[in-house]
Amino acid sequence: MKKKQQQRLLSVLVSGAVLLSGSAAFAEEQEFNLDEYVVTASRMPVKKTETAASVTVVTREEIEKSGAVSVPDILKKTTVTMQNDRTASVPTINGDVRVLVLVDGREVNWKGGGMHMGQSGANLDYLPSVDSIERVEIVRGPASALYGSDAVGGVINIITRKSSEPVTRYSAEGGSWGLRRYKLTTENKVGDFSYRINFERERQDDYHYKRSDGQDARALNTALDQDKLGIRLDKEFGNDRSLTLTIDHTDGRKGFNVMPDAILFAKSGGSTNYFANIVQPYVENNVALTYRWNQGEKNNNFIRVYRNYLTYNYDRHMDYTYPDYYFNGLSYTNQADGAEWQQTWQLSDTYTLLGGASWREVTADSVEYPISFMGVQGYNYSDKKISNRAFFLENNWRLPKNWSVTAGVRYDDYTLFGDKTTARITANRELNQNTNVFASWGQIFKTPFIADVYGGGFMVPNLNLKPETGDVITLGMNTRLAAGTELQASVFSSRLNDALDYIMVGTNKYQWQNIAELKRRGLDISLKRRLSPQWQVTAGYSYVKVEEQGATEREEFNNNEPHGYRLGLQYGQDKWDADFALRGATGRDLRAFTSSDYWVVDLGVKYQINPATRLYLKVYNLTDEAYELHGSYGDASGFTGLYPMAGRQIVIGIDQRI
Repeated sequence: MKKKQQQRLLSVLVSGAVLLSGSAAFAEEQEFNLDEYVVTASRMPVKKTETAASVTVVTREEIEKSGAVSVPDILKKTTVTMQNDRTASVPTINGDVRVLVLVDGREVNWKGGGMHMGQSGANLDYLPSVDSIERVEIVRGPASALYGSDAVGGVINIITRKSSEPVTRYSAEGGSWGLRRYKLTTENKVGDFSYRINFERERQDDYHYKRSDGQDARALNTALDQDKLGIRLDKEFGNDRSLTLTIDHTDGRKGFNVMPDAILFAKSGGSTNYFANIVQPYVENNVALTYRWNQGEKNNNFIRVYRNYLTYNYDRHMDYTYPDYYFNGLSYTNQADGAEWQQTWQLSDTYTLLGGASWREVTADSVEYPISFMGVQGYNYSDKKISNRAFFLENNWRLPKNWSVTAGVRYDDYTLFGDKTTARITANRELNQNTNVFASWGQIFKTPFIADVYGGGFMVPNLNLKPETGDVITLGMNTRLAAGTELQASVFSSRLNDALDYIMVGTNKYQWQNIAELKRRGLDISLKRRLSPQWQVTAGYSYVKVEEQGATEREEFNNNEPHGYRLGLQYGQDKWDADFALRGATGRDLRAFTSSDYWVVDLGVKYQINPATRLYLKVYNLTDEAYELHGSYGDASGFTGLYPMAGRQIVIGIDQRI
């Protein structure tokens, strides 16, 4: 899409909001209430009009109507960008993959690192079943002063459901490429005790994709075999005190083929497929115990202890021509133990103080074997640790004329990287009950992974790595226009010093180094409009410009959505629900992608046979688009199209309530 066309489409999105707001024909109460409370931006419940941040909330109702089956599926309609290399789904906010991912406020990023999780250490494919999710909160911009390292581009908080009634339901669905997915949920509340149990089983054969030349291809060795179990137990003690135990378990096997077979076949002279036999088994177990008291507006007090555990390995590739060719990964283990305390003090009607402390220790092990004829050493390490002690304090003042100001500071002390103090300042003005404008400045602090420091595979150790640092400025507004149109807009500018990147330091040898300075600037616009009781439309546009001054310019050229577009249309009446979603991007660099743009359509239809039974149909990538969400600029292969996304997939299912 040419520049004039981009400007035209952006103009349509913005002017459409104004035109819709001027119509009095559909003056219905909007489904999305701008005054709803959000927790993530301030670590305590605050009205959106008092929040100095660009926040998107995806509610339980929206998740159910969309038919989403995973967290990446939920995020498709937002301006969060996904990077997907066929082995992991990694979120990007404001053009930055350094995103903090939380489950009920608990960090699930991995400091141990590992392959194919990018510089966030988060893989959204491992997160809890969608049936356990109450809402998802997305905060754009840095949050290091509140949450510490990893919160550079923004924060995604997945908030799980607490049971309130007796319900048992199951669903079964099947679809293209031998998809079989089964779900069972049972929950209840008896007196002051409640429980929820979710189980999900998914099986799928190798998927197909559309090549850039228009040909249909099978992605060999991409089959999935995965089970998920989620348990939440809640005990109320009265006087607004409660205890919550959550357990999440994921156990699976998936084929590890990160390159298109057709390309590898051609590059190797038609004789070898290097990754055809590698399978990745993985297990993740997360347990958290949280005690809460005095919950409510601007009050979020808790003590939490938790353990996160992830292990995965690669069944050794045994090609008869090259017994150990090209791939030397064997097994990786990450374990995170942590404890958190948070307290809010309502010191007056206009002054709230938030404070807390945390301790977190990540232990990592890596076992690899050498590739002798390529001269690649297997860098093994065992019981390597990164631990951190942190303290944070944030002041929140309500000032005259509906101004609010926050000033916060956080102190982190890492065993490998020393100590660091980060700060943030925000200002918010409620112009009226429907509109607020805000400005924020925050510092960035991002520590390297254990794998970056101690090496692995083709990566040479580097014990001299430093944390990435910088700052971000954000300006924005949230408003509800006439007749129930909600419009959000924000602009940002960020600077990241000592940015990490890997470079070649010898034949078949690479190393992570602090070699780059990254600058990002952009904007984000989204609107939501209730057209009638039956129809609702959503739209979004994002722009991100990445400038990298470094040895590779990898992040600059691999920007997968310089211009991102979202359009959604939802219909619901009587027994029918329908959901249409368009997402796309333009302006991508052809040195990293096979096409400068892509446009993908998903469609879902549900029919309620009776109060207990529902049938549904979902079609992903309706037009069978050939596209990638992960750039390949700077990869050793030297060609694009390494990570093609799946082609058209049709899914049919039934949901039954017992």
